[in-house]
Amino acid sequence: MHDACQSHRAAIAGAFALRDDLAGFGRKNPRMGSFCRTAAKPARVKSYSQGRTEGVRGKACSGLRSRDPPRDATRSAPMFKFRRRSHAPLRDARSAQRWLATLPFNDPLLVQRELLNVLGAATERTARRTPSVLAAVFRVDAQTTSLVRTLMTQYTEIASRSPKLEGQLWRALFDLTQAFLAFYAAFGREIVDRGHHNRWQTLLPELLAREIVHLGRDAKIRLYRCELWLPARWAELHARFTRACSQQLERQPLLLAPGAGPTTIERECLQLLFLEQADPGNMTPRQIEWLSARLEEWCRPLRFTIEPQSAATFYIDLASSAGLKRRSVGALEGRVLFVDARPLHALLLQNRTELEQALKNEPRSEKSAPQRAQLDLFVTLCSRLDPEFKPLARRGERIPASGAVDSIVGFNNIAGFLDDEKMLRVSEFDGSRSFAGSMDLATFGRARHQSDTRDEIVRRRLAAFAAPGGPWEIKDMSVSGFKLLAPTSIATEVTLSMLVAVHRRGEYSWALGIVRRMRRLSADNAEIGMQLIANTLTAAILIEQRKARDGDYAVDGHYDPVAGRRFAALFLSYSRRAGEPAVQSLIIPPVEYLPSRRYTLQTPNSQCTIRYGRVLEQHNDWLWTVIEPLEPDGAATRTPDTITPIP
Repeated sequence: MHDACQSHRAAIAGAFALRDDLAGFGRKNPRMGSFCRTAAKPARVKSYSQGRTEGVRGKACSGLRSRDPPRDATRSAPMFKFRRRSHAPLRDARSAQRWLATLPFNDPLLVQRELLNVLGAATERTARRTPSVLAAVFRVDAQTTSLVRTLMTQYTEIASRSPKLEGQLWRALFDLTQAFLAFYAAFGREIVDRGHHNRWQTLLPELLAREIVHLGRDAKIRLYRCELWLPARWAELHARFTRACSQQLERQPLLLAPGAGPTTIERECLQLLFLEQADPGNMTPRQIEWLSARLEEWCRPLRFTIEPQSAATFYIDLASSAGLKRRSVGALEGRVLFVDARPLHALLLQNRTELEQALKNEPRSEKSAPQRAQLDLFVTLCSRLDPEFKPLARRGERIPASGAVDSIVGFNNIAGFLDDEKMLRVSEFDGSRSFAGSMDLATFGRARHQSDTRDEIVRRRLAAFAAPGGPWEIKDMSVSGFKLLAPTSIATEVTLSMLVAVHRRGEYSWALGIVRRMRRLSADNAEIGMQLIANTLTAAILIEQRKARDGDYAVDGHYDPVAGRRFAALFLSYSRRAGEPAVQSLIIPPVEYLPSRRYTLQTPNSQCTIRYGRVLEQHNDWLWTVIEPLEPDGAATRTPDTITPIP
């Protein structure tokens, strides 16, 4: 009985030792902590059977422990660990501030590209959307306000000099605005899904305000290129403002930019509405920026009301996809809000009166030219922002018209075409006595008519200088200009104050005008308003007259006065009505305007000596001036005849 018990105890001790070695209890297991280290000590098992089961325990354990693999410290890994902190720049507001400090703000385009990358990653569907990420973007948006202003300033000052720079800067502003709008739209949907959380609700007023601010930037950037705001954008604006009104957030003061005062959602919405209402399509980017800065102050006293304050007022329909409208006589339906613009209109009238008085007091001062330009702007603003519709008086009655017109855009293209289109001699088209006529007889069996040949040559020359996209369409005309419909392919190249030469199909003469108004109506066409400045134009050559030198060529002691530098110009002749005397002027490159010098004006029909008069209008690539005929050597020189141009 004793032996049986001893053998049973030895078997149990051997089984425990075998289990310990197989399960690895003798190794240090960092995942299980101190429990495994204290429970798996083979010394205790050995002491349990020491002296009684030494033979069995020694043989069983020695063989197993000799095959035990060596410990590998690299294979041990903790079962539980803390999450690593993310190094994303938009993790929270502090991370965004540190990331902004590393950006080179002296290179605005590089910073813009970095912002696009970060905002694009945060807008993806798999990106984390938390209140801290939204607060980080608020910090980035506020700190990059100066960057946007820098890009807009560069656009207004540099873009007019180079189409390439204009496209690059416009695209940078447009892409950055769209990136912020896409980010805020994604988080707006997130707040709708998690609206019951207090942290999300505290961020909602600033989110709506910043979204409306970027919608205003989108509208302003499109106005740079005379584009109408899309109906979908109007619907987005009305939806954001309706949401703010439903939660009574439209008049809550908010700080959106460092160094700027508090603003409200209502005020930002009013600025956008009046900016769109004020621009009829004839404002330059510089004027748009000037007006946008003034509207921040001018819109402070304005408020939306449910009831109209006067019979003549503006209103918006939050259920529509349009902007401000003047109130009509009939009843209004829908979600309508009224805004009394009389304080704003009174302020505009006051500025207009002050400018008119300043011009009357000092009409010939150095400030008269910019004051006249500013006065013209205030006249337009007073008409556009007047609650009562009072259109400006037109110079002539508009007559509906239709038909295709050929167009050449730009001073250089017009001068090049007219210079190449010299008066063609009849002999050049005498098909019966030329090789071309013989080839026509051999090819077609007949000689083509002279007019057909002439039209073919003119069309071939016109194709080298005409605006791309095909002919334009005329909508109506008056004594002072045309309304034209142009394809969008050329509308992206046409800017305000650009010269355009037009030729109606079936007529003989070319007319010259200046683009005064432009609206991109759709993706296919744009409406262009052109002021007519010449009924007749032709190419001219101006030759600078200079004093004779010892080395100059002379015949019988007489030097040739026409021996100076030559450059191309456009000779214009304009008469309002048939039978009135024509007013003659020149368009030249701006660098060639030297009023103290004499020039010889050569046209296909005449030659005379002239001097520049006063400047009528000046832009980057052309200058319009009157001419003063001179009398060389005491002999009267006749004024150049009115020249019939080549179609």
